[in-house]
Amino acid sequence: MRKLVSSLLVTFCLFSCVNDRDLYENHGDPMYAKSFSNVTTVNVNISSPYNTAYYSVFFEYPYEEGDLVKTPALTGVTPINTTLDIPNDVTKLYVLGDGTLRTFNVGDVEIATTRSTVSTNAIDAKVMEYINGSIFPESSYNVRKDDLFKCTDLVVKSTTETGEFDKAEVWLTYLNDGGFYIGGGSGFLWFYTYPSDKLRPEMTTDDLTFYGMNQTTQEIVKVTYAEITKKKNFLFFSKYEQVDGSSSFKKIKIGEFEKGLNIGFVYLGSNLVRFSTPYLNAAIGDKILNYGTPDGKYTVNGKVSSGFIRHIKVQDSKGNLFEGNVLGMENRAPNESAYDGDYNDMLLLIESNPLALKPKEEIDDAPKVESKRYQGVYLFEDNYPDRGDYDFNDAVVEYDIVDFYKSSNKAKQVAARLLARGCGYNNTFGFKQGTAYIPYITDIVGYNNVSGANLEPFGEWVSQVLYGDILPYLENGKNKIVDPTTYNTGEYPYVLDIPYATSSFMFRWCQEKQPIDEAYQFVDRATDWYLTPADESKVVR
Repeated sequence: MRKLVSSLLVTFCLFSCVNDRDLYENHGDPMYAKSFSNVTTVNVNISSPYNTAYYSVFFEYPYEEGDLVKTPALTGVTPINTTLDIPNDVTKLYVLGDGTLRTFNVGDVEIATTRSTVSTNAIDAKVMEYINGSIFPESSYNVRKDDLFKCTDLVVKSTTETGEFDKAEVWLTYLNDGGFYIGGGSGFLWFYTYPSDKLRPEMTTDDLTFYGMNQTTQEIVKVTYAEITKKKNFLFFSKYEQVDGSSSFKKIKIGEFEKGLNIGFVYLGSNLVRFSTPYLNAAIGDKILNYGTPDGKYTVNGKVSSGFIRHIKVQDSKGNLFEGNVLGMENRAPNESAYDGDYNDMLLLIESNPLALKPKEEIDDAPKVESKRYQGVYLFEDNYPDRGDYDFNDAVVEYDIVDFYKSSNKAKQVAARLLARGCGYNNTFGFKQGTAYIPYITDIVGYNNVSGANLEPFGEWVSQVLYGDILPYLENGKNKIVDPTTYNTGEYPYVLDIPYATSSFMFRWCQEKQPIDEAYQFVDRATDWYLTPADESKVVR
């Protein structure tokens, strides 16, 4: 989207009130011979045999202590064929998909994905493609809103689809951990049963019968909750199971179960014990979850599930119908900072006889969120096309734009807030959408955060959903300063776009009446000039 937004942001005028000698004295070549863009555009082309692999592109290494904590710049389901604008100070691109983290130098990203053929006594390759790409894809908020509170434990009961049966046989197959192991993470899994009529808010661990595996005899055994907390007699330990490129999977028959039981799962990763039964998880309190969609912010109260089961029916590579269930466990609770909501920190296949055993309360598949995300600051000169004092702090606006680039209406979640102002005009900031001007921040006048040693609090975020191509504008009471037709042709810009490549970076804008070409090596146009001031006394903070 920065091709739509950020690249077009840096627009210029065809004339200037200041002559070249005055403007560029002691600064070498004139600036209009240089590029004002702070990004490089690359092509991203990723394919997959069944068009279902989920990929994310990051500007920085995405893991910390085994947890995926960084925000991707691009997410999508293959085939991905698009462009992405990369901040000039980025040196590496990190691409996560198919349980693999790949590293690229900045440039075009080309990945032709292939998978090993699964042996006939394991899991059909096409079924695996469907599970990996469509059920619990990596880095996507796969469970949303009210579904977080639903219990999808497997129910052992006779239905029209199952027919009558005496006992249900159940097998569990370890599939993968969604890349959790790449950052050094690992998790353990056990299961438990409880009578279906015991499912109530007052449930405790005393209502459960826990099961694991004797690691010596490989037999299913009852375990205590204390053994679980000590990581004993587990069914699966992802560190032992995860093998890159393997086409074989560990499969365990976990038992034969009487009707009237529910089967739940307990997971122990890098933090606390997590249950697939919402009532059993500790209360998480009032927290805000931002799923990166236009209606994505909402408050969560109470207990939520840390595991979900989804029933699947999919045609295999031989044209036969495969029926079973897929279990996804999440290492983090929604109130934790590293929570990504993808529920594939351990991914397993549940097969049963009868085949049609289903979760207690099925949930709909979440839509694939395919997006590009751009963050940074806009720096405005409000009396453009006059050069003014050239400090680019008349309005300093931070932006956070999520572009749902495959949506039919080109929807964008566009958020902005005011960081600083140093202006005599009464300005309005907003975005031009087509021919319409959408105001975001009004009454930008006076001086704030452009002098002194300490910064005052920033403005509040303003967020709207916009559509199509957009451009930032500043209205100074006389004119709306925006002119995309003169892109990169003038002597100096009306706005500079400073992209954020990492979550820790914030640009240090100029103090009042300190020209940007004295505060930074701006004229020389080093690719990452905006990272380090040339004169610390001329910038804020």
